[in-house]
Formats: sequence, C-alpha cells, structure tokens
Amino acid sequence: MQDKKTLITIIVLLAIFLPASIVGTYRSSARTEDGPTIVDDNPNHDFLYNNKVYFYYNDELIATYDCVDCTQTTTVIDDNNYHTNYFKDGNYEIPTVLNPNVAIFHQDRYDYVYSVLLGRTISNFDAIKTYRVEHASQILIVRSGDFWGVVTVNDQTLVVTIDYDYEYISLPAHIIDGKLDTSKFIAKRNNYWYILNSDGTSSYPAFSQEIVDFNDNYYITYDNAYHIYNYNNQEFLGAVTKSGVYATQDYIIILNPDNSLSVYQDLSSAEIRRITLPSYTSLYFNETEAGVEIMLDGNLYQTIEQA
Repeated sequence: MQDKKTLITIIVLLAIFLPASIVGTYRSSARTEDGPTIVDDNPNHDFLYNNKVYFYYNDELIATYDCVDCTQTTTVIDDNNYHTNYFKDGNYEIPTVLNPNVAIFHQDRYDYVYSVLLGRTISNFDAIKTYRVEHASQILIVRSGDFWGVVTVNDQTLVVTIDYDYEYISLPAHIIDGKLDTSKFIAKRNNYWYILNSDGTSSYPAFSQEIVDFNDNYYITYDNAYHIYNYNNQEFLGAVTKSGVYATQDYIIILNPDNSLSVYQDLSSAEIRRITLPSYTSLYFNETEAGVEIMLDGNLYQTIEQA
C-alpha cells in the first residue's frame, strides 16, 4: 500500500514538473530572463552576416536563422492596375521583425514568416503588399498562389482574417491622424467587387462595377467614368464631369477638370466648398480632429475645417 502511494506521488510530481521543465528548455532556446542566450557577433547589426539572418528588436538580438541567400522582404503595390484611391506617398519600409516573436524575410521567391518562439519558419507567401505608411492595426495583405488575403499579426503568430479568395485586395487611402485605416478593404473576385470588413464579412452585396472608394454613406465606382451612389444604388451628380472622386468619413470630394475640389457633405445638397489647387503630383487627405487636411505632394495645403 505504501509503495502504491509512493508511486502515485512520483507520477503526480512528474506530471507537474516535467512539462514545466520542457517549457523552460523550449523558451530558453530563444531567451532567458537575462536576455538572449545567443551571442551577438554581428558588429554592425547587418541583416545578413556570416550566412545567418540576424533578427533585432529594439536593437536587441532575439534570434538568428541560418541562410546564405536571404534578403529583406520587399513589399509590392499592384493597385495601379485598377483605379483605387490608394496611398502613393509612402516611404515607410516594413521592418524585418514585426514584434518580439514574429519576423519576416525573403528567400528564393517567397516571403517567409519566422517564429522566434518556435525557432523556425511557420508560413510563406508569394507577395506582401503594404502602402509604405504606418497602419492603424498590424495587418498584412498577402498573396498565396494567385489569390490575395489578409493576415493579422498578433503577439505570437499570424492569423488569417480574410481568406485567400480574391484576385485583388486593397486599402483605399483613408489616412486618419497620419495612419492608414485598416477597418475596411476593397476586394475583387470573379469580376465582382466587395467592400469587406476587417474580418472578411461584408455589410453590402457584391458590386458589378469597380469600387474606387467609399464611406458609410456613399460608394464610388469607375467604368471609364466616375460614379457616386448611395447604398440604395441611387446615383448622384451623374451629369458632372469628374477627374477623380475621393471619400473621407464626412465628405465626398470631387476633383474637377479645372483642378479644383468640390466638397460635399450631403450629395442631395449643394457643395459646401470649392477649393482651387495649384499644380501637384500626388493628392491625399489626412483626417484629424481639426478637420480634413488636403495634402499635396506630402505637404499640407489647406484644411477643410469641421462644420
């Protein structure tokens, strides 16, 4: 009887301490309480050194990966194949290390996701699209094979939030306080267009015309000319010639052929403002608490103050 109790005690202790020791060993392969167990022998903190990729986070080496021909990930933008009002003024390069546990790099023709916790790659993509501007949330538009989807970067890994079902996915240039809004996407599948929520659902049926931009009240399409509709599919300002149409949270802004902007809040009413623009290369709008900033070539030109 005593032997049986002793055996049970040993089993219980093993059940408690063996997993703990395994986890402790597993975690120590990446770091300990005092920092990384790996030795930083990379004097200039180069991405590739001595046939290894070096992953730094906040200037601290957190992992290495054996590789001869790896390079940093170069993101793509394919939106110029369509008429989306996408952000064109970005110069922000996506970092190799996205957070203390997730990193990305390029090898051969793939972009790989590396898990610092697991010490190995956990996924790969054919392409990653960003707009070279800080995003409101940490998402990546990625292509696997011929189809695009969206993944969210969390503390441990990547989670697919929009399935790889689309021939095209884009974020319109909805810049809010300097960051690209990631709450809704434009997508194309089988010649139909969608306005998708960040979880892949949609509040609207599919559209037969190309979606260019949108807000909560109106959507903008293009079929050799720009059109503006509400979500009851009623068209507004159909007789007006438009060189471009932009949506912010509160306004629809039409770029006229004379290089002026017509600002509307309610398309059933008259324009609330007409703004003449100088010559420029790029145009976008930054929404702030004070109003909507008109940005020409990356510089503030004028602010449409809140009514």
